[in-house]
Amino acid sequence: MVLPSWTTEQWMVLITLTMTHLCNGMCVSLQAPFYPAEATKKGASATEYGLVFGIFELTVFIVSPIIGKYLPRIGIGRAFSGGISITGTMCVAFGFLNRVNNGKIFIGLSFVIRIMEAFGNSAFLSSSFTLVAQMFPHTVSTVFGVVEMSFGVGMILGPTVGGALFQLGGFTLPFVVLGGILLVQAAFSTKTLPHLKDSSSSDTDQTSSYGILQALKIPSVLLATSSVFSASIAVGALQATLERHLAQLHLSPINVGMFFMLYGGSYALLNPLWGWVADNISSKLVIMIGSFLLGLGYLLVGPVPGLGIQSSYSLCIVSVVLVGLGVGAQLVAAFSEAQASAVASGFPDSITTYALVSSIWTSAFALGAFVGPTAAGTLYDVVGFEWSTMFTVGWNVAVFIAALNGLLAVGFIKFNSNARRQGMYSTLDGDSWNKEVDKLTGKAVYSYQSV
Repeated sequence: MVLPSWTTEQWMVLITLTMTHLCNGMCVSLQAPFYPAEATKKGASATEYGLVFGIFELTVFIVSPIIGKYLPRIGIGRAFSGGISITGTMCVAFGFLNRVNNGKIFIGLSFVIRIMEAFGNSAFLSSSFTLVAQMFPHTVSTVFGVVEMSFGVGMILGPTVGGALFQLGGFTLPFVVLGGILLVQAAFSTKTLPHLKDSSSSDTDQTSSYGILQALKIPSVLLATSSVFSASIAVGALQATLERHLAQLHLSPINVGMFFMLYGGSYALLNPLWGWVADNISSKLVIMIGSFLLGLGYLLVGPVPGLGIQSSYSLCIVSVVLVGLGVGAQLVAAFSEAQASAVASGFPDSITTYALVSSIWTSAFALGAFVGPTAAGTLYDVVGFEWSTMFTVGWNVAVFIAALNGLLAVGFIKFNSNARRQGMYSTLDGDSWNKEVDKLTGKAVYSYQSV
């Protein structure tokens, strides 16, 4: 395989992004294995410490659009380094919560730390994805896939590394060590990231009328946003209810952990491939494939009653792998789909638009991560695990149909544009044709728009 002919600056950006997302994934995965037990010792209820996890995603959902709007003024490098610094500092602070004996103060400080961490994480993610779009304009999905692969690997390694550190030094050590590594990387990034030219005042004035609501009126941006949301719902639902479903198989804790590692591995390892397909063939195609795989995985993991299939160890393995593949495909392809569609629809090809798209992606993922476990937990109690999976299946069926319609529309437009260039049809009054580029052939095509 031939390495891309990138500049030294591009390689340094990629290395910085992959390392920070790797460690960020490890930090994110630390809290679920260790925090609930510590909270229980302090007398906290499951509802209370569940809200501690949920408040993070809810804050990211609210804050991300605001950060995306002001990101060009803040500066990409400052937002990246500052976001990582806040995330690392809060990770270290989280490790000292075990020193607090009062249960109410413990939960209160947990909320404060998680909210502050969410602010930092929003800035870090929005600036990261903006960097990808700015520095790698021709391979956005491929690089995005590599970055997401790093995060996935971090999610896999986090519990293992954290468990070893927990045995050495208790609750505090894992958070201090990995949070400290993030702080070192924040300082390192100030030297490795380029000083990108932010939007000038004239550009800011020009793009002030372009916002999230305007972007979501574009069908392909709405498709990409729905894709991220449905994939994130699947992630949250799996984390909330899979362990309880596997209890019927009487598995050891190691075997249960293996299922989550399988999910993380299948999600992470193929992300660069999904990115390449999205860059070179079609991002809509990747979204459609991802929604199909994800929906199929959730149909089988129960399985849904009426399929004539009994739940088994091997079926659960296959289902979890399908879910991981589907999540990766949708998350990777959605970013480039939204960015390219926004620019093609008249949004400026600038950092302002990249930041806007990054904030939409981050916010949609956070909302899904909040809705997923909340809805899945409620449905689990009401209708059981097997039927509860239909909530996730339904969202992915909708995304599949939307992506399929998008692909058919693109094919129809290409056919009409070729026919028009050959003189088979004449342009009607009030109709217009927008020039675009076919990812597969690199040739110009024309999209139809009726006034």
